[in-house]
Amino acid sequence: MTGSPAASQLVSRREAEPVLGYAPGSLKAVMQQQRGRWPAPVACRVRGRALLWELDALRAVVQPAAKSRSRRPAGDGDDGLVACLICGRRLRSLGPHLARVHGMTAEDYRAEHRLPASTALMGSAVRGALSAARRAAMAADPELVTRMREAALPGEELARRSADARAGTDDLPAVRAARRAGALRTIPAAQQARREALEERARGAGYGSMAEAIAATRGLSAGAAAERIGVGVTTVKRWRRKTA
Repeated sequence: MTGSPAASQLVSRREAEPVLGYAPGSLKAVMQQQRGRWPAPVACRVRGRALLWELDALRAVVQPAAKSRSRRPAGDGDDGLVACLICGRRLRSLGPHLARVHGMTAEDYRAEHRLPASTALMGSAVRGALSAARRAAMAADPELVTRMREAALPGEELARRSADARAGTDDLPAVRAARRAGALRTIPAAQQARREALEERARGAGYGSMAEAIAATRGLSAGAAAERIGVGVTTVKRWRRKTA
């Protein structure tokens, strides 16, 4: 195959990395970590034995960089500094200050002041600089991502630590307000997806809609109707009450 990756529709992982914005050697680790998300290769370059992907299919998976945002609260003010809740000093990063002046870890600090585990303790500029340094390190050492994955704690341990860090913050007004706002955004979408899935099940069973399926099977038991339509018994009972 000849031509640049941008001009060709079939690319290897190494060729796709600069086009998609990944550091050299990092796309393989990302694909292995998110197996169900990425498309399968469609060809193989015989001489180099490199698997090839459709570039457009890879692009469809990658989120645009402009839309990528950290979900971690900024934590700093307009001056880019974070205020220490113990002494009031404003610093670029609280971690070294807490250890040196107050003799405590970031985890202890969050627990003492009942801060959610997601609260950042460094300014946005510092976080941006660290992120840039990590990307540069990944570009200079393609095997860095692999070593980081090997050194990572097991998922169960990370989940336990995350649960411990969240303990004691569930009833905070800020946390409850954030969760309520998220629910208001996601619950209607989930309900709509559920309705669409039920309508699809009904059409697959030969009915024009879920309401039509319920009406046509009303003479059957709830279990028989559920089997006929391809839904759960509870769903049939609920729809029968709604359309009674």
